[in-house]
Amino acid sequence: MTTTTSDPTTDEPVRFNPFAPGFVEDPYAQYARLRDDDPVHRSGLLHGWVVTRFDDVGKLLRDPSISSDVRKATPTPVTEIELSHLEGRSRGQQTVVLLDDPDHARVRKLMADPFKPRQIEALRQMIVDRVHEALDRLHDAHAGGSSRAEIDLIADFAYPLPVEIISEMLGIPGEDHPQFRYWTQCVARAVDPILSPDEQAECLAGLDEMYSYLEAVADEKRAHPDDGLVSTLVHAVEDGEVLTRDEVMSQLVTLYMAGHEPTASLIGAGMYALVRQPDQLARLRADRGQLRNAVSELLRFDGPNQFVRRITTQPTTVGDVELPAGEVIFASPASANRDPRRWGEDADRVVIDRTDAGQHLQFGAGPHACLGSHLARMQAEIAFDALLDRVHDIELAGEARWNTRMFIRGMDALPLTCTISAR
Repeated sequence: MTTTTSDPTTDEPVRFNPFAPGFVEDPYAQYARLRDDDPVHRSGLLHGWVVTRFDDVGKLLRDPSISSDVRKATPTPVTEIELSHLEGRSRGQQTVVLLDDPDHARVRKLMADPFKPRQIEALRQMIVDRVHEALDRLHDAHAGGSSRAEIDLIADFAYPLPVEIISEMLGIPGEDHPQFRYWTQCVARAVDPILSPDEQAECLAGLDEMYSYLEAVADEKRAHPDDGLVSTLVHAVEDGEVLTRDEVMSQLVTLYMAGHEPTASLIGAGMYALVRQPDQLARLRADRGQLRNAVSELLRFDGPNQFVRRITTQPTTVGDVELPAGEVIFASPASANRDPRRWGEDADRVVIDRTDAGQHLQFGAGPHACLGSHLARMQAEIAFDALLDRVHDIELAGEARWNTRMFIRGMDALPLTCTISAR
């Protein structure tokens, strides 16, 4: 497989380059070129393989021989930097998303109970209340809805809301929520494979601070159990197994990041997509019965999870390429979810009643399918339902601004003008 295939319209080599002009705003054009010309692409930048077609990504996510543990990779400059930062640092290394079976299965089983659909459904009213309280504040801040409001949907709604919800689940007081927003940004950024030394140091320092804070919370719940999520994890027992102290802490850090960043990204990117396709926004306003499917379609169209990293543990065929053991793979659910080979010629459009939208790969597949998918979906459905009820005449008020993360895509700002009605 060559990495020098050229696009006949540009004569530029087809290669993965997250630093290319326009990639941050729209990575999907680059993904399309890779899917067409080099779907199992050897990236010199990442020292690994970028995989972009739906069938290939889905197969990798479901393959039990594929590892999530970077220590199983044949060393590369990228993995060696990561391992050097992790050396002597246990914090966060036992997260369920980076474990292989049997440890992965054991930890996931111990974590599963609070994330079962029935348990998540019990949180619905709390989430409804938080969503409408956020909109109440915006309504009151803009002359009680009597005039058009200029808001930043990210800063004013999409970003703080999931922090409030996951903080309530974990028992974190409101005055500490802003600090947790910063820490979760650090954790989300730290998973990217290419960071400057200063960025890496800042992210790891933020992780250390978050870990220390949550460690104190876990110690309190260990001594004084209650019915909250932290206490549930600290005291979880299944078939005589318990979570170690490091495992508890790793899951708490992961839950905070996973419960916040992707949901905030989905609300922001989803509303941006709907505003840019007003026919679909109008259809959803008129037929709220499409809401669940529409959330699946927004996840498919521009979901937060752009890449997952995996390691081959044995010779593996991906597409037409034979990979030896120890190869690092960057599989892209985001690209897979726009693959016209799977979704048809309208793959680059939002279609709120797309019948197979729920088969997207944003929540992963196989043994590492997202444990918190029910919570993420419910938060998004409630948020969009409230926005459709109470926020009207929506127009873009400036340029959307995207973060520069490679793995977890999302918006830093989405300026809108709108009217906001009372509850």
